[in-house]
Formats: sequence, structure tokens, C-alpha cells
Amino acid sequence: MAEDRRSNNEEFSFIKEKIKKQPFYQTRRFRQLCYWLLVAVLCGVVASFVFVKVQPFMERTFGQDEKNEITIPRDNDEPDEVAQEPAADPVIITEPQELELSDYQKLYTKLKAVAGEVNKSLVTVMAASSDTDWFNEIYESRREISGLLVGNNGVELLVLIPYEPVKDASLLQVTFVDGTSQEAVLKNYDRVTDLAIVSVNLAAVDDSTMEAVKIADLGSSRNLKAGDNVIAVGSPAGFAGSLKFGNLVGPGHKTSVIDGEYRLLITDMERSDGGTGVLVNLDGQVIGLIEDTYLHASNERAMTAYAISDMKAVIEHLSNSQDLVYMGIKGSQVTAEIAEIQGIPTGVYVSNVEPDSPALNGGLQAGDVITEISGKTVAGVTEIQEMLLKFSKDQVIRVKVMRQGKEEYKEITCSVKLDVLK
Repeated sequence: MAEDRRSNNEEFSFIKEKIKKQPFYQTRRFRQLCYWLLVAVLCGVVASFVFVKVQPFMERTFGQDEKNEITIPRDNDEPDEVAQEPAADPVIITEPQELELSDYQKLYTKLKAVAGEVNKSLVTVMAASSDTDWFNEIYESRREISGLLVGNNGVELLVLIPYEPVKDASLLQVTFVDGTSQEAVLKNYDRVTDLAIVSVNLAAVDDSTMEAVKIADLGSSRNLKAGDNVIAVGSPAGFAGSLKFGNLVGPGHKTSVIDGEYRLLITDMERSDGGTGVLVNLDGQVIGLIEDTYLHASNERAMTAYAISDMKAVIEHLSNSQDLVYMGIKGSQVTAEIAEIQGIPTGVYVSNVEPDSPALNGGLQAGDVITEISGKTVAGVTEIQEMLLKFSKDQVIRVKVMRQGKEEYKEITCSVKLDVLK
């Protein structure tokens, strides 16, 4: 009996063995969890790397649902200059110092350095157009002009150029300071000033190019004086990359244009056929836009430029694709003194009315004196310019004029439907 119990105990002894649970880190579920955690970490690292690399491109391409409006500060809106510490006592040289050729070289090295910094804001615009010759064969012509980077609206880089060379172009290509090129499109233009804006898709511009370029620093031309040093940068000699140094001989010559007047900066540098670019001061600020439309009668070979302070409102309108409307008159201010001497009303004397213009179609005539536009008194042509910037195409304005009759001036009101000069 005892032997039978012993035999049974030995037979079922394995039941008394203690069964140990398998460690959790050795289970299949734990191994699967570790695998997926590792995959998640790797995916996160890869996603972070890709995000860092493509973020600039994505921001340029999809970061803006709407274009940012370009705002160019006027002279009276620009921030005040930082107060400078009082200058140190001047050093008085008692012994004459003779200049060496090395001094001359150092001076021009510094001037070229200023121009080099401005070049970051300049581009070369190639305009290609095709035509048919006398033998009915198609030929292509190309022209290169200088352009100025004036804005970045979050979607496009905006380049200011002369309009005439590109008006018939079938292809526009912009080359930046680092040598890269991108196609551009004509965005807006103004026939009065012969200025235009072309745009380059921001998403197509490489990051390295964006780091190499900068938006132009538009300075002030209000307080310029004859004798001030200027540098002509861009294509002042008629080809890209040319450079000229000179002085202003006339900083405030006014030229009459349609519906207004602009100041021209006249230099002692020679005008070159096809010359384009900008005038900058010794601080590298743009103070003038080289133009080839309004020649100075006393010196037609002198390089001239639009005074930048007069152009800021035009550049802003063009950059934001806003209409630059016109009436179509040329005139001059009639001051109180002139009115007393000549016996005519004060206002703007209309010397000429452009053919087929809104002014002509609205009934204005040469010899009229404009005294009021849309209820606001007009004293000079610059006021007409400023008013027209606030109007839009097809808007009808009421122009009050004084017209000379047989015995006296009579008041007449004309309705003028504004348009864009084509």
C-alpha cells in the first residue's frame, strides 16, 4: 500500500513543480510593441528632416492665400534717423599732405563697394520678341535692360523696369545677381512715366538666390543739391554691369507730363543710347531712376533720372496692380500773383488737351483754368496728380473750369470719365 502511494507520488510529481511566468520583455507582444515604437521614431526623424528641408519652399508656395499689399514709405513717412553722438573735435592738419595714387585707388574701391551692394537689388531683364521681315521670314530680337527689385508680396518678386523695351516682348527672363534666371510676366505699366512692373513666381526662386538678393532701399531726393556725388548702376552705358561716377548739376528740374509734373535729376555724366538703371547716393540708397524720355533742352546728352521721391506713389500703384488713370491735359499753376498780373483765375491753366483723351471727350479745352475736381479746390498740377491716384478706371469725376468768354470768365462743369492711357 505504501509502495503504491509512493509510486503514485512519483508518477504525478511534475504537478507539484512551480510554474514560472515568462518575463514580459520576452513576450511576443512586447517585441511587437518595441518594433512599432522604433518604426514610429524613425518616421518622426525622417518627417522632421523633410519638414526642415521643404519648409521654405512650402511657405513660398502655399504659405500665403492672398498677396500682401506693397507699401512704399513716402519721404514724410520714413522713420526718423537715429540720433548720433556729437562728432569729435576736427583734426587740424598743419603740414600739407600730398595725395598718392594709392589714395585715389582706395577712394574708387570704396565707391565700387557701394555699387556692389546695390547690385544685389538689380536684375537683368531679357526681353525677346519676334517679327516678320520683308521676305516674310520670322526673326527674333533680344534686348537686355536693368531692373530694380522693389517688392516681395509673398507670392511674387516685383521688378521695376522701363516699359517701352518690353511692351511687345513674347518672353521675359530675369537674371539675378547670383546668375540664376527665371521667367517673368508683365504685371502692370504706366505710359506717362514709361515704367512697368514684371513679376517672378516666388516658388520658382531658390533659397540661395533669395539670400543673395535684397529689396532696393529707396531713399529721398528732396534735399539733393548741385554737386552731390552720385553713382549710376545697372546698365547706364547701355550694357549690363556698367558703372558710372559723377555729380548732380541740376537736382530739381521740373518737366511737364500728362496731368502733372515730375522732377528730373540732371548729372554731368553722358547719356548713353539704351542706358537703364538707377542713380544712388554714397549710402547706397536709390535716389533716381534713369530715364530716356524727357530730354533737357540745354543738354540733351546729359544723363537724367526721375527723382525717386516723385515716383514712390507710382511704383506702389504698379506693384499692387492698381490703375493709374489719366485725364489727358498739360498745364501750369496760376498763382495769385500771376492771376493779378494776367487777369485770369487762380488754378491750373490748361495749355494742351491730348487727342482722344477723357479730358477732350469730357469737354475740356486749351485755355481753360481748372479750379475744382470732385468738390476739392485745385491750386496746382501736383494736386491733380495726387487726386488721380485715388480714382479708378471708368470713374466719372466733375471738373469745374473757368472758361474765357467775350467779356469775362465763366464757370463750366465738365464730366470726365477716367481711363488708363494705352
